[in-house]
Amino acid sequence: MQTEVVNLYAEGYAMRKFKVVIISFLLSVFSFSSYAHDNEPLFNQVNLQAQAEREIPNDQLTVLLALEEEGKEAAKIANKINQDMDWALKIVGKKSEVNSSTQAYNTYPIYDKRTVIGWRAIQKLELKSTNITELSELVGKLQSRLQVKNMRFSPTRETRVQHENELIEEAMMAFKQRVDIIKKHMDDKNVRIVNMHVNTGAGHNRSIYAESRVMAMDSKSAPAVEAGKSQITVTVSGSVQFF
Repeated sequence: MQTEVVNLYAEGYAMRKFKVVIISFLLSVFSFSSYAHDNEPLFNQVNLQAQAEREIPNDQLTVLLALEEEGKEAAKIANKINQDMDWALKIVGKKSEVNSSTQAYNTYPIYDKRTVIGWRAIQKLELKSTNITELSELVGKLQSRLQVKNMRFSPTRETRVQHENELIEEAMMAFKQRVDIIKKHMDDKNVRIVNMHVNTGAGHNRSIYAESRVMAMDSKSAPAVEAGKSQITVTVSGSVQFF
């Protein structure tokens, strides 16, 4: 009886070992097959690129204004800038469609033959809005104390993404058309994509005033502005193989 139990145990152990060997063999075969497939040379490979572009509306205006003061006492300069910035923020705060953000306050010494004879301080205020008319009128009011440093039109993120998504479809169709053109001249008619890249260009925003021109404007009038358009481009590039 004891001998039979030992024999049965030995047979079971041998069977389990046999199964492990078979499974290990099959895994090695599949792994080698996958490796061979991934590393096989790619013949009849063609690199392609297609683009789609369009002009999109600039529906957002960004304005950078600044307070600048000079004097012999840094504390007095800082107090003057703080008062004027508080005045500006109170006016801006009444405009619900205008987003505002103040930037860092900076103070610089004024030298005369290595001797500090005074101080220059500056603080900037950035305003942004899709209500271009309202922001332009607001800038006209603020120019009585603040200087306009730059005005820039750009598409909002929502507008840009909407048009980029449409352009991706157009660029993909153009890519496919180029594949079809090449396919006509290939002996092998089956096609597979080896790799593909989609790039959405940043486009060009439109700055409408140089600093020198802005500072020369009538401080009581709202600047005359025109939004214009920005151009965006989507590029689809990649490699295909004919087999």
